[in-house]
Amino acid sequence: MVAQNHRNRQLLHRISASVREYDAIQSAASRTVGLQQLAIPRDLLDSFSHDPAVVTGSTRRHQGWRAVEDIHNRVVRQRKVFQNFLRQVHNQENCERRNILDDPMSSLLRSLKALQQHKTSIATEAQKVAQELKDVKVVHQDVKDGYNKTLSHTSVVYPELSHIVALEESYKDQYQQIWEFAMSTLTLILDGVTPVWRTYGKTIGEDIRDFLIIPLYRNEFTGEARRYPITAFPKRSLRHWIALFLFYMASLGIMSLQIRGAASSTMHYMLHWIPYESFRWIILPLFWVMILVQWVFCILEFFVVSLQVGTLAWWIGWSIRIVS
Repeated sequence: MVAQNHRNRQLLHRISASVREYDAIQSAASRTVGLQQLAIPRDLLDSFSHDPAVVTGSTRRHQGWRAVEDIHNRVVRQRKVFQNFLRQVHNQENCERRNILDDPMSSLLRSLKALQQHKTSIATEAQKVAQELKDVKVVHQDVKDGYNKTLSHTSVVYPELSHIVALEESYKDQYQQIWEFAMSTLTLILDGVTPVWRTYGKTIGEDIRDFLIIPLYRNEFTGEARRYPITAFPKRSLRHWIALFLFYMASLGIMSLQIRGAASSTMHYMLHWIPYESFRWIILPLFWVMILVQWVFCILEFFVVSLQVGTLAWWIGWSIRIVS
């Protein structure tokens, strides 16, 4: 019997601890959502976790009927605590309790009502647009029939119009072919440049940084008021120097050839050597565009060569201590 009572008391202690933890979690959650939750009183938990029939120190001071009366009083007090808590819970249940989903549900219902109104207005506008499209389709068909009749009539009366339309279509086809050729050429150039840049892009970037950017932007490169110190000439391998020299010579050669080609094209800008006037006037716009593109490339190549010459002159001046 003593062992059974001990197990019952241990079970009551565990249940009381679990209820206390549940009440703490429920109170924290209620405060988070802004609800008022009836907390379990501490005296209720204490009454639930203690056995009123257990013999305590005060009970040992009594003997006979007085000890029984003391245990009975504790049982009565425990029952009163339970009854008071149950009465509070019953009163709270009778009161109107606010649900945490009331406000979100109300907002959702208002949004659904507004969406329904928008849906109704959009459906009405869609019906109007559909009706207008039907009317436009009828008008388009009437205009198309009138255009075809007018075209057939003018083709018979003025046959030159048919030739003009045919020439316009041929010009459109030619310009479309030129555009497609230009796009294919650009794609081919990009496909050829991308692998080269992926392989040598880092090396080219380091050369531009060491030979050009640092000498030109000494303060900006450091981000401070002091100048970036250049203590030694950039070190490169012999193969790298040969590649830079070949690039410089290739730039000079390409620039000279490009300038000679652009000058020659400019001298023959009217294409007098073509005997057919109609064909010559068809080719002239494209030829003038080609001349403009040539001069643009000449300017870019001259800028690149000038930049190379200026960089070389600066480093020669740095080597002989003319510039620092």
